Amino acid sequence: MEQIQLEQHADAFLKRKFGMPLDIPIRISKRMKSKLGAFRIKYTRGKVTNREMEIVMSYTFIKNNSIETILDVLYHECVHYALFAKNQPYRDSDATFIKTLECLGISRTRTHMYKGESHLYECRKCQYQFSRNMKGYEKRYICRRCRGRFSYVGMSKKTAINR
Repeated sequence: MEQIQLEQHADAFLKRKFGMPLDIPIRISKRMKSKLGAFRIKYTRGKVTNREMEIVMSYTFIKNNSIETILDVLYHECVHYALFAKNQPYRDSDATFIKTLECLGISRTRTHMYKGESHLYECRKCQYQFSRNMKGYEKRYICRRCRGRFSYVGMSKKTAINR
């Protein structure tokens, strides 16, 4: 699914469910690994304009998931945007946000599993193995069990990180 298609789906959803158009950009990020999607707001001197808001979707998430799952995450982010635009509580833990998701039949945060490529690491001392969505983990961290250094083992397919 491409950016134009995401924008078309989001615009149709917002017009149908909230009576408002999509006035912010949707961006696909190849760097986003820990989240599937996000509604981002940049505050400049206490003010927010449409140019400072965006919906960001993970490239690896889009590449490795079904259209239904992608649209569910996109609609989730659209609900964040719509409630924010209407000056209503829009954060994941707000009751208004949760009720709106339930009424629309959209999944809450951390319901979809991450599917995609991950990087496998191993401790050089105790041979503890684990995987992360980011590369370069061995350069920044040490093992919490034995304080040893990590080495990069290789890439693997992963299906176990939530949104």
